[in-house]
Amino acid sequence: MSTLSLFFEISAFFLAVYALCAGGAYLLVWTLGRERYAAHRIQQRPRPAQVRREIFWSVVSILILSSLLTVTWLIAEAGWSLGYFDVADHGWTYLAASVAIMAIVHDTYYYWAHRFMHHPKVFRHVHKLHHTFTNPTPFASYAFHPLEAVVEVAWYAPLAFVLPVHPYAVAAYIVVLTVLNVISHLGYEFYSPGIARWFITSTHHNMHHARAKGHFMLYFNLWDRWMGTNMPEYEAAMQRKEDDAVPLRYHGAHE
Repeated sequence: MSTLSLFFEISAFFLAVYALCAGGAYLLVWTLGRERYAAHRIQQRPRPAQVRREIFWSVVSILILSSLLTVTWLIAEAGWSLGYFDVADHGWTYLAASVAIMAIVHDTYYYWAHRFMHHPKVFRHVHKLHHTFTNPTPFASYAFHPLEAVVEVAWYAPLAFVLPVHPYAVAAYIVVLTVLNVISHLGYEFYSPGIARWFITSTHHNMHHARAKGHFMLYFNLWDRWMGTNMPEYEAAMQRKEDDAVPLRYHGAHE
């Protein structure tokens, strides 16, 4: 397979996962379920122009991510990394475990990379683009500045030299990453306060978009708790939604 064909295949898969996850969530929750799930809504409906911008920048980022994944595939084919192509080499149990390992490594990397993105000089020139979506929809899941997209995937290249990873594991991880990214950008809250204590919720990330500070995690609400970067009103806001069963609001939400 030529390099260009490989890039197209990886990009097509990544874009299809994004379209199905983000588009499906937007259709089911924001459109068909708008009235039914009104009590779960965090902020009001964004303008159509915002959604178009979210999609544009997400597609740009996915193409960048796909190009870097193509390079790591070629490195594995050349035998320069620990990437492998025969599941039998390590078995299905290891393949599943490697997906979990990638999630843990990525989650830790993301916390510190995200904090770096909030350095005033970096934020102003790079990360600010993602924060123009103060009321994000699922389509904002990958709406990054091109340089941020490179940072987003930079963790995977060195990992491939120390952890055997099969393309199936990478594909599975892309699905997991996209699903959880869509949930954090959903704009509707369905999780209970108990889950919110340990996992990133839509409210958690929506507050980050609205205020551009704190709440730097990707999957698990661990590093934010350990480093004191959880907003103090987060858990109270989640509990208030659970108790009152009314549209969740917090100071700083953009209507």
